[in-house]
Formats: sequence, structure tokens, C-alpha cells
Amino acid sequence: MTTASCSWTPPEHTRLRRCAAKAFSKAHLEALQETIAHTAVELIERAARRRTIDWIAEVAEPLAMRVMLAMMGLSRNEHHRWEVWSRSRARLLELIATRRERKAAHIAGSEIRRYFMTLLGQRTQSNEDDAISTLARLAAAGEGISMVEACDMLSVLMIAGNETTTHLIGNGMLALVRNREQMQRLREEPDRVRDAINEMLRFDSPVQTDFRIAKADVIVRGRAIKTGAGVILLTGSANRDEAAFENPNTFDITRKGPRHASFGHGVHQCIGAELARMEASAIFTEALRTLGTIELTEREPYYRTSTVIRGLAALPLRVAA
Repeated sequence: MTTASCSWTPPEHTRLRRCAAKAFSKAHLEALQETIAHTAVELIERAARRRTIDWIAEVAEPLAMRVMLAMMGLSRNEHHRWEVWSRSRARLLELIATRRERKAAHIAGSEIRRYFMTLLGQRTQSNEDDAISTLARLAAAGEGISMVEACDMLSVLMIAGNETTTHLIGNGMLALVRNREQMQRLREEPDRVRDAINEMLRFDSPVQTDFRIAKADVIVRGRAIKTGAGVILLTGSANRDEAAFENPNTFDITRKGPRHASFGHGVHQCIGAELARMEASAIFTEALRTLGTIELTEREPYYRTSTVIRGLAALPLRVAA
């Protein structure tokens, strides 16, 4: 779900990830399962009544947002505020962001920082298991994280959890409606849903690029990269590497073989990967169980302008139970 935490390196990264992991414990994820399932049912039932929907605005975004709000222990009334903040702040990752967008992103960052610092201060004595309370208690006790670090971590988790999960669900649905035989197979074999999600992540990853600074001189396929040089990693390209994947441009939910690179690797592997899978599993299972018809209403849906996030601006669908 996130690439932003990669700016941290061991030992700081190890210390902070250990704290973040407490918010993504098995018990915490299981506690979110009811919220995820209930929200998936509510959104798909509403879609069935409306008949024509924008899958992004009416299903993918609300699901991702509601789950993250629940994880943080925040009210659903906070939805609009975080929708604006998430969209604005995410532009800071973009190489193509305009000066106006960067200014708006920095303003949003300041507002988010004040917001979380206030809540962290209020929840140091909380007995709740939400992410803010969990990190507030750790920071107050001096157990591996400061209040400022907790604030920055919550910002990263909230924004990444919204943006990338939304586009996993959006890109995944587009892949299914464009590959009707794969959609039908998933209808007939719902137990394949997690395999299908892995293929969605490989085929059309929500995060297409990542950035690193070389820590040592290295030769990669005959190309010298010097210490301190900036490196752009093309995740989307790696997921379509013909040397690693058979028929890489084919969407196949039964695919076996190497793992995709969409959740990162090693110490920087996405800490929210399981939560993203849970959300996507719930919404696709419910959609294919409830909706007998799922069709595009436009031939070519269009994507948001981005060099990092690959996600649809809208996905108009005709649906029916």
C-alpha cells in the first residue's frame, strides 16, 4: 500500500516498522473483518439498486476510506476531509506535480500533522486498539517511537491505504470486465479470489514507480550506478518482465510462478499488504456473488495523470443483480 516509508533505513526503519506492525497485528486485522464485510455488502447492494455506477467513486474509494477510518478509530464523517487531504498530499510524490499542487500538498501536510498530533495527545491513555491509540501509547511510554514519528507514520498509512487500495480495486475490476472468461472463472471458483488479486496487482499495479538512492557503487546489466545517484524503479515494468513471467501481457487468475513486485521486497515490503488483500477479496467476492451483469458503459476509461500511481479517474459500469 505504501512506498513512502522507504525513506527510512535500518536501524530506524526496523525500529519504526516494529511499532507500525502493532497496528497491523493479526488481532487488529481480524477486528476489521466485520467492517470490511459489512461495507462490501452495503456498497454492492447500493450499486445493484442504482444500475449505472462509477466503480471508483461509489465502490472502490468508499471501501478503502471507510476501512482506514475504522482502523484509525475515526468517524465516517471524516471521509470528505481525508478524501481531499489524501488526493492533495499524494501529488507530492509526482515528478510532474505543478508548483500549485506542491504548495497544496505542503499545506495539506501541515494540516494533517496538526490533526494527528492533537489526536495522539488525546489518546495516550486510551484503551482502544485503533492505530492512533496504539501508537499514542507507545510514544507516551517511550517504547520505540516519538510522537512526531507516530504522526508521520499515521499520515503515510492513512494516505497510502486510501490511494493504493482504491486503485487495486479499480484496476482489478477493469481487468475483469475486459477479460470476461477470467471473470466467469472467478464467479465459478470464488476460492481463487486471492490468486485473482495477486494477478490484478501484477497485471496493472496501483504503484508503477518507486525511488531509491544508491548506497554503494554497483553495476546493473553493464550499467554503472554511482553512490548517491537517484534510481527510479519501474514496478509496472518488472511485473510484465517476459524473462520472469510467461505471457506477461495476459491476465490470468490461475497464473503460477514468480511473485509480483507490487508490494515491494524485503524489509520494505508493504506492511498493509494483508489488509489490502482483505478489502479486495471482500469487494470482488460480493460483487461477483450479487451482480450477474457487470459491463463497461464506455469503451476507454481514462486514467489519472500520474508518474507514480496508476489509477482510473472513473470507471463507469452498468450493473444488475
